[in-house]
Formats: sequence, structure tokens, C-alpha cells
Amino acid sequence: MLSNNIRSSALFNELSELLSGMDLKVVDCVKNETAQGIQLIVTIFSPNREVNTDDLAEVYNILYPRYSVIFQDRDLSLEVSSPGLTRNLKDFYEFSLFIGKLVRVYSTTYSCWVEGYISSNSDESVTLTSALIVDTNETKEELVLSYGEIQKAKLAYRWEDSK
Repeated sequence: MLSNNIRSSALFNELSELLSGMDLKVVDCVKNETAQGIQLIVTIFSPNREVNTDDLAEVYNILYPRYSVIFQDRDLSLEVSSPGLTRNLKDFYEFSLFIGKLVRVYSTTYSCWVEGYISSNSDESVTLTSALIVDTNETKEELVLSYGEIQKAKLAYRWEDSK
């Protein structure tokens, strides 16, 4: 089930502020405390271009020294990655990041997967264009799904769209 709480995370807000000047957005961040130390996992995205390895390295080089000082008494493991082609969405906030991207949503209203391009979102719903209700093969030019009816969602990818 998708959540709606990442924007209330202090770590998320701090990372978002640090990366705001780099044309990068924080998709997800996780802090795990283990017996060996602290593990930070940060997923980044750019709405205007593809994230590449130079971006990942630059973010790593900004974050690692900062959090090494903050967690000075603990070993730090830092992982910076991009969302990938078929990311499972974890938070409703992610719909705002991936506007224009193809997504697969499991709708409890239709009891099946619905696939379409994210055209907009609000605090209560997401709007898909060129939507396909997979089980019935029915298409809709525009389909509004409330967050309450979305059981799970993930980015979708079609090789024929990548040309």
C-alpha cells in the first residue's frame, strides 16, 4: 500500500534542500541503523533530464562528507541511485515527480491494473491520460483515480516509446 508521509521526514526535507540547486529531486530516502553503523539509501530523479552516473557520483560526494561528520561515532554506508525503469512507487508524492511518465496502477475500483501516463495529481487523486484498463482492454482518454483506490503502483516502460 502506498503511503503519504515522506514529505514529513526531516531527512527527506534536508536532502531535498541540499539537492534543490542541482536540478535533482529526492524520490526516496531511508536511514537504517545497524550494529555496524548507519546506512543511508537515497534515490534521486531529475524531471528535466536522465540521471546519469556523474549525477550519482556528485550527490554521493556532497552527502558522504556531510553525513560522515553528523554520524561521526558510527560507520556510514551511503547508496545513491536513480529510480530505474520500473520502480515500485512507495509514496503518493512520487506521482508529482513522474508527471509525463508511464505508470501501472492497481485499482481496487477496476480490480485490475490500469496503465497510463501521469498528466497531473492533487492531494486526493492522480490523472492518467491514454489509460488502458488491462483486464477489459478498455481505453480512456483521461482517467482520474483517487489515492484511496490505488493499492499499488509502479513505473512502466515500453521499449517502443524509447525511440
